[in-house]
Amino acid sequence: MAGSEHSGGLFGSIRRAADTCLSGVHNRVELLSVELQEEKLRLVRLLLWTGAALFSAFLAITILTIAIIALVPSEESRRVVLWGFAVLYVIITIVICVKLRNEVKNSPPPLADTVGELKKDVEALRADSDR
Repeated sequence: MAGSEHSGGLFGSIRRAADTCLSGVHNRVELLSVELQEEKLRLVRLLLWTGAALFSAFLAITILTIAIIALVPSEESRRVVLWGFAVLYVIITIVICVKLRNEVKNSPPPLADTVGELKKDVEALRADSDR
């Protein structure tokens, strides 16, 4: 009888440890799910605003370029103005590409909170196993 109580205690301890581990895994999976959803929404918003900005900028630049070229009186001057616009647009494109690269480079990595929590869990488990 005493042996069955002891083995019941051992199995109870194992069950509690397994429940604790499963609960921790469940919490981490929920955090991962929330972060994935947030990243998805952030990406969709970013793409929509980028598309709207590009469309508006394209329209504005096209109309402005046509209007300025139409105001230039001579054919030779129009060619110079066109080349000037071409150079200007190349410079603007380079600046935008550099800014976009910096934005992507400096943004936090995806799922940073989940990775941080998992690192804390591993450190806590290592500290417990060292005891």
